[in-house]
Amino acid sequence: MDKMPNKKIVITNTIICSVLLVLGFLVSTINVNQTYLTVNAPLANGSRNTDQVAIMFIIDDPTMADNLTPILETLARAETRATFSFTGAAAINNLELLQTIATNHELGNYGFSNTALNVADKNFITEEIQLADTLINSLVHTTMDIFTPPMGLFNKHTLAMAQNLGYTTVLPTDRNVVIDWDNADSNLVLSYATYQVHAGDIIALKPTAATRQCFPQIMTNYLANNLKVTSLGHLLP
Repeated sequence: MDKMPNKKIVITNTIICSVLLVLGFLVSTINVNQTYLTVNAPLANGSRNTDQVAIMFIIDDPTMADNLTPILETLARAETRATFSFTGAAAINNLELLQTIATNHELGNYGFSNTALNVADKNFITEEIQLADTLINSLVHTTMDIFTPPMGLFNKHTLAMAQNLGYTTVLPTDRNVVIDWDNADSNLVLSYATYQVHAGDIIALKPTAATRQCFPQIMTNYLANNLKVTSLGHLLP
């Protein structure tokens, strides 16, 4: 006997289909030929005359969302906000969690398909940013202002097209530290997140199992160094 389809999947797929029907129209209305005399450089930190740091969670794999609930609980206990940037696939597959985050935190745009944009043309870049914007807005009715290029890779067209669409392009602060998120254990993630952190820094984390395990310690470390965690929207001018 065939099983009835999962109601949540049916509803989600209906939403996806509705979004996809209008994607062509939406993208076609964007003036990709518009140019700017001044293209703003990406922001990589906020004011240094503050006691805050911003945490930006990058969710570029749908399975990562399984680790977000305890992270959200830690943020709730600290009564603070963070920024969460989903790819399209991660957003589609985690609708309930996306709605919870949209209610209490800030959402950022990480592009639709987690594709590097440093060698892409203007049309493709515009589609990647706009599709993610349209999808997430249709799911949670939230306006996003922050765009972070996938993998931190971009070209001049990326910056211009994001600006054209009303976004501020934001990158994590360069602290001369790199991390292999696929293989890092909780000790390495803790070290990465807390090494030479300064007021105004933007810290990018991926919600891996290792991050979930050490995130309370990360928050404790910031507090011990008189740093308050906030979202990008609150840190940046």
